[in-house]
Amino acid sequence: MRIFMAAALAATAAVSSAAGAGSPEERRQCFAREGVSADQKLVACTALIESGQETVQNLVAAFNNRGLAHHNKQDYDSAIRDYDQITRIDPTYVAAYNNRGNAFHRKGQLDRAIQDYDQAIRINPKYALAFANRAVIHRIKGKFDDAIADCDQAIAINPNYAAAFFNRALAYQDKARWDFDAYLNDGEYDNRAIADYDQVIRLEPNNAAAFNNRANAHVSRRQYDRAIVDYNEAIRLTPNNGATFKSRGYAFRFVGQYDRAIADYRKALMLNIDEATKKQVETALKQLGAAF
Repeated sequence: MRIFMAAALAATAAVSSAAGAGSPEERRQCFAREGVSADQKLVACTALIESGQETVQNLVAAFNNRGLAHHNKQDYDSAIRDYDQITRIDPTYVAAYNNRGNAFHRKGQLDRAIQDYDQAIRINPKYALAFANRAVIHRIKGKFDDAIADCDQAIAINPNYAAAFFNRALAYQDKARWDFDAYLNDGEYDNRAIADYDQVIRLEPNNAAAFNNRANAHVSRRQYDRAIVDYNEAIRLTPNNGATFKSRGYAFRFVGQYDRAIADYRKALMLNIDEATKKQVETALKQLGAAF
C-alpha cells in the first residue's frame, strides 16, 4: 500500500495595487495570481525590480512573486536569494520566511526550513500556513508528535484547513507504524487518521489521495470492505493511478474476491507504477496462479 504525501507546502503570493514605475502590463503579470506563466512572471517582476522606481510595497511584492516563479521552475537557490532580499527590505514580512522555508525544504535543508517557519510563527503566531508547513518537516524527520501538535495549531486557527487535517492524518499513520507505544495501542492512531481524512473529504470531496489514504487506514484496521469502497472512489477520481489498483487488489484478496484482485493487479501493470510496486504485483499474481 502507498500513502500519498501531502502536496504540500503552501506558499503565499503577494498582490500589490500601489502605483509604481513599471508598465501596467508588467505589473499585471508580476502580481497576477493565475493566467501567467512562471517565465512571464520572472520577466515582469524583474522589470519592476530593476526599474529602481517602485514603491517599497511593490518592490517586496515583486521579489516575493519572482521567488515563487523561481520555485515553480525548481530554481530554489534563486528563490532563496529573492526571499533574502525581502527580509533585508522588510524583516517583518512573514510570507518571505514561509516561502523561503519551502525552498529550503525542496533543497533538503530541513533544519533551515524549520528556522524560517519558526521565524514566521514568531512574527505572526496566528499564521496557520507556517504551522502546517513546519508539520511536514517534523514528520519527515520522524517527529510525529511535533507534527501532530503543529497541525493541531493550524486547525485551531483555521478549522477548515484541509491540508492540516491531511498532514495530521499522515502523521497519525506514521506514528501507528513506527512508534512503539502507538503499536501497543492497536488501532488508535489509524482511527484518528480516518477521522481526519473524513474531515478532508468533507472539505474537499474530490481529494483522491484522501480516499486512497483512508482506504489504507481501513486496511490497517482489517476493514477491507470499507477500504474497497474508498479505493473505488479514489480510482473514480484518478483512474490512471496504478498504485491504487494494486492496493484495491490486495483488499480484494483478503475478502476472497480473487478474480477481481487479479483484474486489479493486471490493470496496475498496464499503468505507471514504480519497479518495486511492479515486482509486488507480479509476485501477487504468481501466488494467485494468474498470468501477467
